[in-house]
Amino acid sequence: MTFKTLLVAYDGSEFGREALRTAVDNAPLLGATVHVIYVVKSRSYTSAAVDSHIGVVEPRSEQLLQMFEREAEEMLAKAQEIVSDAEVEIVPHTVIGDPRDEIIETAKEIGADLIILGSAGKGRTKRLLLGSVSNSVVAESPPIATLVVHAPSEEK
Repeated sequence: MTFKTLLVAYDGSEFGREALRTAVDNAPLLGATVHVIYVVKSRSYTSAAVDSHIGVVEPRSEQLLQMFEREAEEMLAKAQEIVSDAEVEIVPHTVIGDPRDEIIETAKEIGADLIILGSAGKGRTKRLLLGSVSNSVVAESPPIATLVVHAPSEEK
């Protein structure tokens, strides 16, 4: 199987950065295009939020949408910083929704051969209580291959 279109889920966490680094390190070897997705969680979009510039922002308001757009732009700019030395172009994607669903839908839309995402490596109890985006994507993504990357542990 060849991987020519990679989709990396990036959320700014160390796990997301490690997934992005993995994609960038391997893309030149594969001759692959790297797409980076940042998902604004829809449950954030349905509640009031506090913006440091504006104060409390009402749900579904234009101000809230602008705040999320700024957040996404900042995240994707950080992703671009990470890849700047690698001379790999990234194709950014910003969506609003549930990360589990949006990652898979975007992968289908762009014809991704491989989804790469980070994982915090939660224990069973935390996974049951909090859910796991990586577990859900792995379970729901066939026939798209999925690579789950763990950030290096501090113990090593």
